[in-house]
Amino acid sequence: MSGNSETNVRIAPCALEALSRITARRGTSRDETVRQLLTDHVASQEQEAPEDRLTHISTVLRYPRPPRWRGDPRTDVPLRVRAPPSVLERARAVSLRLPGQHPRAYRDYQGRMLTDAVTTAIACAEPFDDDFLTGLTPLLRHGAALGLWRLAAAATSTRPEKAWLQAATALRADLHRTDASLDFEDQHILRVAEALEQEESWHALTRFESATFLARRYLTGPRAEEREQALYEQDKPWHQLYQDLLRTDDREERRWRRQHRSTSYDWTGRGGTAVWRARRRVDLEYFEDWLVKRTRNDPAAGVMEEPTSPGWLLRIPPDWLAHAPTPAAAKPYATWASQGQILAFPFRNRHAYWPVLHQEGTPGHRPVPGFEPIAAAAAGLRPGQVLGFIEAVLIDWNHTFAEEPYLRIALDVPADQAYRFGFITAEEQHRLMAEARAALLRITDEFISWAADDGAHASYLDKLREARGNARAFQRLTRRYTVHKRPKFLVPRSSWTWPGRSVAAELVAGSPPDLLQWLAGAAHRHSSWSRRCRRPGSAPSISTDSACDTHRYTRCPSCL
Repeated sequence: MSGNSETNVRIAPCALEALSRITARRGTSRDETVRQLLTDHVASQEQEAPEDRLTHISTVLRYPRPPRWRGDPRTDVPLRVRAPPSVLERARAVSLRLPGQHPRAYRDYQGRMLTDAVTTAIACAEPFDDDFLTGLTPLLRHGAALGLWRLAAAATSTRPEKAWLQAATALRADLHRTDASLDFEDQHILRVAEALEQEESWHALTRFESATFLARRYLTGPRAEEREQALYEQDKPWHQLYQDLLRTDDREERRWRRQHRSTSYDWTGRGGTAVWRARRRVDLEYFEDWLVKRTRNDPAAGVMEEPTSPGWLLRIPPDWLAHAPTPAAAKPYATWASQGQILAFPFRNRHAYWPVLHQEGTPGHRPVPGFEPIAAAAAGLRPGQVLGFIEAVLIDWNHTFAEEPYLRIALDVPADQAYRFGFITAEEQHRLMAEARAALLRITDEFISWAADDGAHASYLDKLREARGNARAFQRLTRRYTVHKRPKFLVPRSSWTWPGRSVAAELVAGSPPDLLQWLAGAAHRHSSWSRRCRRPGSAPSISTDSACDTHRYTRCPSCL
């Protein structure tokens, strides 16, 4: 059939057997049967509310399990799917996505939306089970599946997560008892906890094992339908169980893991990273509001210290504004964005556009002149990445801090680029390259000495000495040692520290377009790297030119 897109999913062998029975009953090919099942499944699920759509229990429990180690045999089987692209897209849209899962991600975090759609469609037409699935309720509503997952997440929460979730629970209880208003710090804790519960959960085998234990406890037997309803409603008994699981201390948690044959590995690293992502999500929401709601007369709009960055300062030209028009009034802004004159990013249930200027003498806005090179550096970014790019464009790389920041905040320009842009002379470029070369030789000699002291074989030491001047070959040889044993080997680069301010300020100052485009891309890459390297738990803050309670907060006092 023409116009079909081909992809593959991996399903349980028992699901494939059920598909074969359906195929024989209908007298169609396997491809045609899958297309029919998917089409009917999508049409029925699109008529339901999101929480009422169906998912198969295997999706919630990540069954069949992926191989634990490379080379281990797989227990699932491949299935080719040929269907119109629109059907595949709609099938993914109505499928279950657990908090923290994404279509393209590390295997533990990878969402299996199309696999869920195919498996659920087969189960609706032909029930199936095996030794693992026998007795479990096969089809759940999304609301019940998410209720089960939240219980599993609470049972396996790490200390960083519990610090925020328990603080949010206490705040909700106080608010329910006293009906008092919340200050900004309390609201921040609640928003981070909500993002942690609904968007930024971490994933690992231990959490799916916990979900499996809970599913066998609540989704089997004669009361399975009643308990599925309780998971769906998430009413008072569910919340009590959630709090009991969340309050489990470390000793009880280790006992629970031994009892249910779960791993004894400490997942605090993933829990702390999930907290960081939740905080970052909330902080970007603050940044969105700051961009869109500010006006030319706002005295607090000049400087903002982004909370989960390494401590950099953001400066915006006073006249640069963001605007979030209604869909009916968005046409000129969408045209400017498509022409590369401004940037568009998601805001609430519509799009916002930045940067624009007020039209003098008439209502409306106009693009910032000369912004095209900066917008060109953002080409290819996903909509969710544009706000981070805008942040990078506003970073003041030359700001002096009262206290030394955790990470070095500077934008390093490669020596050849600095020479090309005319910032340094050829002699300075050669000097920087010679210094980097000398630093490389010093680091390689230190590694060779360490390897010799560690008892490395003579032939291996000879290879290291032969590759002494070749950074790539030497770095490849260092990987003979395990990551945790060998010292870090970082190749020094010949670079020149950018002395300017923000990329936006360079545009206002009239810098050439090729420099603006390069600086914007480099600033975005460097800021993304710096955010990933931020130490979890450091105190965030937002400050402005004048005192403003709306844009200043401190972190939860619970230690991460």
